[in-house]
This record gives sequence, structure tokens and C-alpha cells, in this order.
Amino acid sequence: MIQFTEEERKNLRRRAERQPEVVACLKESVREVMERPVRVPATGIANWTHYYYCPKCSVQLEFDWEQEGRHRCPECGQNYGGEPYDSAWWGMVNGRNTGAAHKMGLIYAATGEKKYAQKCAEILLAYAKYYPDYEVHGNIPYNGPGRSGAQTLDEANFQRQLAMAYDLVEEIMLPEEKEYVRDRMFLPGAEFLMEHRHNQIHNHEVIINSAIAVIGLIFGREEFVSFAVYEKYGILYQLEHGMLPHHMWFEGSFGYHFYALTSFFDFEKFAIHTKHSHINHPNYLAMMEVLADYLQPDGQMPMLNDTTYGHTNGSLYLYEFAYRHMKSEKLLWILQNLYQGKERNNAEAFFYGEETLPEASGMAPGTQPDDKAWAINNYHTPIGTFGHTILRGTDGRYLLLKHDTYGGEHDHYDRLGISYMAFGKPISVDMGTTGYGAVLHYDYYKNTGTHNTVVIGEENQAPASCELLQYEEKDGVTYVTAQCDWTAPYEMPDSFTIVQWSEENYRHVTMTRKIAWTDTYFAEAFYVNGADETLPVDWVMHLKGEWEGRQRVEHTGPFSEKKPFSHFHDAVEVNRKTKRIRTCFEGVTTDLYCADLDGQRYVARGADNPSTKDLNHVIERCRGKDLCYLHVLESHLGEPVIDQVTFEKNGEGYRICVTKKTGEKQVLDF
Repeated sequence: MIQFTEEERKNLRRRAERQPEVVACLKESVREVMERPVRVPATGIANWTHYYYCPKCSVQLEFDWEQEGRHRCPECGQNYGGEPYDSAWWGMVNGRNTGAAHKMGLIYAATGEKKYAQKCAEILLAYAKYYPDYEVHGNIPYNGPGRSGAQTLDEANFQRQLAMAYDLVEEIMLPEEKEYVRDRMFLPGAEFLMEHRHNQIHNHEVIINSAIAVIGLIFGREEFVSFAVYEKYGILYQLEHGMLPHHMWFEGSFGYHFYALTSFFDFEKFAIHTKHSHINHPNYLAMMEVLADYLQPDGQMPMLNDTTYGHTNGSLYLYEFAYRHMKSEKLLWILQNLYQGKERNNAEAFFYGEETLPEASGMAPGTQPDDKAWAINNYHTPIGTFGHTILRGTDGRYLLLKHDTYGGEHDHYDRLGISYMAFGKPISVDMGTTGYGAVLHYDYYKNTGTHNTVVIGEENQAPASCELLQYEEKDGVTYVTAQCDWTAPYEMPDSFTIVQWSEENYRHVTMTRKIAWTDTYFAEAFYVNGADETLPVDWVMHLKGEWEGRQRVEHTGPFSEKKPFSHFHDAVEVNRKTKRIRTCFEGVTTDLYCADLDGQRYVARGADNPSTKDLNHVIERCRGKDLCYLHVLESHLGEPVIDQVTFEKNGEGYRICVTKKTGEKQVLDF
């Protein structure tokens, strides 16, 4: 066993006696596989599990071991059969089998109960029986093929989880059984992965490398380890080239930030007792610490780019392994934050964390985690660079301005987008996305038009890099200016992407977003320069809740024929002289004050996430080469602070005057 030393195994047995609830939870999680006859596909039939989604609701179908050809949507109740659902069901079977096998191995390591090791070995032998005949298949966007599954990524996850399981139980297997799974599954599986690893920076390649390296360590194949760890595009190369200067993974999504780290650390859990560990590489610590600057008032991470609900549910427990080996005040603080109101009784803490956690320095018992400076202070990447700015205020107010660079496959084409919370509620946050095989992923969530930014000609923004131009605090107001310049030279990331944007619509365009953040409201001036005067230029912002001015709509057709606007419905044109749009969400009232508009202003309904709920999209549509959109936004409980807002031209810029209910006036000069 490579993952745990003999002393660590003894300690696990002692911990199992002190924390039987952790072992009981693991046993319950594998019960359905443990109690059933082993069932694995006899051919390479398993398909992409992202196809296992309702085409109407874009929610995952209900998996049932007894319903191989019948798949029910939990929202609309519709049953589906045939392809791609039947083969995706086999993909779900593989995921349940491999996950359960790994957990059975952990149960055996903690308790010595051989029945779990034997069931795990039975699963390994069943897959090894059929694996040589698994057909190479796939054709999934952005992915190479697989054998056990429909993409190389699936193959890597399959191989790595079973290899980790094998390492934990191989001591109870016969020599001929070990040779059987090694020669029929693991070695050919690693060779297949080596053949299909792409030369790119990507979370896929981290996962693929991790699987190859783990198999190499288990079976003493140094050539596997060398390929996966030390060659170009190997683990070290990914770690050193995939992290951006502001310490986020280049794909710009916390979902993939931690998805990549999961695979880095699965390798490190094996390598930690070998000469191949790089756990002290500074990029690991930097990537783990960065979350402290981004956490929302609700304790969650922002849903940037291709992050789905549930994508990061277990990711935060990676901090257990990280803190044990890297010891850092920020890592400890994040763990303390994670366990607010929760028991520390999860498997990651049990197997890979410290036995007990100290209090974070300066944090007395009962102290709330938001008393830490980095959790309450504003954050921004350096002036002149790309990244993000986080603005915080009282009453759970939070604004994230996205002035980052294009992140490849999992980007959402929303430069200069914002996410906004108040009173801890997600008033207008990035929606992330849904399953990638669901219609709404590419048709709706991934597009510029479903984000809080500007879209030209109803086409996605082309790849570009932003720059933070200003961050200044003056007279109680924080001024932030960021710019995205499509006329500037730009180098694409070293990662394969499919073109899903319009180069032409943005080729001559520069956008500048200026924000003035106060303790109770914020104002903005969004400049667009160089647009094609024949194209619509749309400022878009979505707001949760009910619109106070909602009218009955006779025609409920789509707002436009182009996605994502084709999914907007019940559009109402608002008088261009309308000064305020008011919505209410879970008791929080939000007032959006708008300047007079030389164009059209609409409010339409569109899917929230999950798509079974709706939200409001405010669209301000203008035409012109040089445009500016002016707004003030305030959220409140009961009485607002603002009485009225005026917008004035001021030389080459604008001035916004806010008059409060008290009669006090505040002038914000843009």
C-alpha cells in the first residue's frame, strides 16, 4: 500500500474507533453497490454522463439500477429511453462502481473488514475481464476518445479511481488476480491515456497525467511517471503554466480550479511518500489560498464560467490534505469557515487531514470568520493587470467585477461582467451553467447575453484580455475602472478551443466599465467605443425576483432568434424615460436607476439556474459607434436610502447625482 504508511494505517484504525460515524457514512454510501451483484458493461458502451439530462428542463435524470432503458426527469416527470440516455446510464453505472470501489478500499484501510476489500477486488476483476474488448469510442466536444467511457477524461477518472482502490486492497488479492488486473486493465489503460493525452494546458491533461502517474507508481513503471510528471504538458508543466498571475487556474472557473487541484492532489496522495512529490511547490499553496479573497457573504465561491451547482460541493474538503502538508494561516481560516455550524466528520478530514485543527491565530472561540481581514477587505489584482476586483460592504453586500482574460473551453465570453449580492442574497450573480449535454449549456448559460455585461450584434464576445485601470478610495467611495480592448494584440491560451464568438463584431471595439461603490449602493458608467453603427449594442443585467412593473404579455414568443436571446420570453418594452426598475427577491428590494436612453429598454423573463426557475433580464439596446450606459443600483429592506438620481453630461464624461431621503446629495464623477 502506497497511500498510507504502516503507522498511518494504525492511526486510521484508532480514529475509526473514535469516529465510527465517518465509517458508517462511508458504508452507507457504498451500500447499493455492496449489496448488489457486480454489474459492469460487457462492451465499451458507456457514454458521456452529461447526456443524462432532460432536454426540456436541463436537469439530470434520475438514475435507477433497475431501469436500464427508462430514465425519468425529476422535474417534469417525462420518461426517456434510447440514445443517448441508455448508454449514458452505463456511464453512470461506471461512476457508481468506481467511486464505491475506492470507498470500499478506504473502509478496509480504516477497519480491516475484509468483505469490503473482497467486494472491491470483485469489481476490479469484473472490469479487467471485459476491458480488453472495450471499443474506442467518443466524439464528445473538446475531448479525445475513451474505452470504458466516451472521452479520455472519463477513461482517466475510471483508471485512477480503480487504481487507488487497488492500492488499498491488493494485499488480500491472489498473485494471479493482481497480474490479471494489471495486465488486462491498468497497464493498457495507462498506455491508452499516454497515446491520447493532448499537448495543451487543461484540467483534462492534469486528470490524465494523474491517472498515468498513479498507475506508474503502483506498478513501478518509471517511464509512466516520467511521462506524466516531468515531460512537457505533464503535471509539473501544468502546475507551473496553468496558474495565472493572480493565482487562479487559467480556465477562470472555481469549479475547474478545484477540479484540477483534485487531480493534482490525488497524485500527491500517492507521491507524498516518494521522491516524486512536489507538495511544497509554491503554486499549490497560492492556488489554495486564493479562495479567501473571493468567498461570498454566504460562504460560497462565485459561480464563474463553467461552474455548476454541486461542482464544488466536495472540493473545499481538499483543504484538509492541503493544510496537513502546507500549514498556512489562510488555509486554516478557510477550514474554520468551512466548518462553521458543521461537524468535521467527512472522509477527507478522516483520511487525509490533521487529527485536530488549532484555532486560527487571533481567532477566539466563537469568532465569526468574516472578522478576518482578508475576508472583509476589498480585493483587486494589481493596476495594469487582468483578474478580478471584489468589493464588499455592510449587510452582506458584495460585487465581483470580472476583468480577466479568456480562459479557453470553459470560458463564458463575459469580459467586464459583474456579480452582485446584498443582504447575503444572490440578487444578480453569475449563473454558472448546467450539464454540458443539456441544451441550455451552449444555447443559454455560456453566452455573453446571459451575463451582466455588453453584447454586440447578439453575438458572443471574442477572446480578449482586460486590464484594471483604476482602484481608488476617496471620500467613502471606491472607484474602479477596468477596460477590455479588442483592438490590442492578444495571444490565445495554449489550450484547444472551438470558435463560438464573433471576431468581426468586436474587432474595433473598446469597452470600459467604471464603478463607484458606496456602503449602500453603487453607480456605473459603461462605455462602448468603436461599435459598428448598424448592429444593436445591448447592455444586459439579470435580476432575481419579481418585477414591480410586470405587465400582462399577449405575445410570448422569443425576444430574438439568436441564442441566448431566443430563450428570453415575455419581453416588455419599458418607456425609455423610465427612471427606475424595481424587483423584489426573498424580501430584498432592488432599485435599478437608469439614465435616459436613446434606444429601447426591455425587461424579459429567462431561465435562472436551475432552469426550472425564472429571473428578469433588463436589456438596454442602442446603436452607435460610441455609447455610454449609466446606472445606479441599490438594494434595501423596507425604506431605500435613495430618493432620486440624476445623470448629467460632464465634459467628455458623466456625473451622477444621488439625492438621499435625508436630503444629502452625493456627486459621483465619471
